[in-house]
Amino acid sequence: MPYSVLKYPTPGLRKKTSPVEKIGEDVFKLVEGMVETMLAEDGVGLAANQIGAEYRIFVMNTTPSDENPQPIVFINPIVLHKEGEIVDEEGCLSFPDLYLKIARPERVRVYAKDLYNEDFVLELSGLLARAVMHEVDHLDGILIIDHAAGAEKEKVEKYLEDSSKGVKVSGGL
Repeated sequence: MPYSVLKYPTPGLRKKTSPVEKIGEDVFKLVEGMVETMLAEDGVGLAANQIGAEYRIFVMNTTPSDENPQPIVFINPIVLHKEGEIVDEEGCLSFPDLYLKIARPERVRVYAKDLYNEDFVLELSGLLARAVMHEVDHLDGILIIDHAAGAEKEKVEKYLEDSSKGVKVSGGL
């Protein structure tokens, strides 16, 4: 069953998550709901704290433009290496209808555990590298608005002003 995605300024979005000590039934159920939610919301990724869980977990659809999604779970992820930089537009499910041009590494190497407590390392580039960095930021309580610079800061201010007035907003990464 899908979860509701927390929207900014919900305080839990700023809270740093805690490492998963044991992968049990609760983690399996959480991940299942996170994948359902990410896919239902058309997201590329979703961090546990975006649905109110305090675990250091995120899920990501490795085939975002494909009709057959290939979700993967990252438990206790650690970014091992970042390379290059590319500025591109980025959205977030917790900030519906806000898209900002943000600089992110072009390539990343990330270590994590899967649902069966097996270690893995992935090297990703482009959109998937961006998504990994976006979700790791979430797990650390860092949001896309924290990366806004120049004209993008003005866009954030207007977005926050409009959303505080109750202007309907919706969509994201």
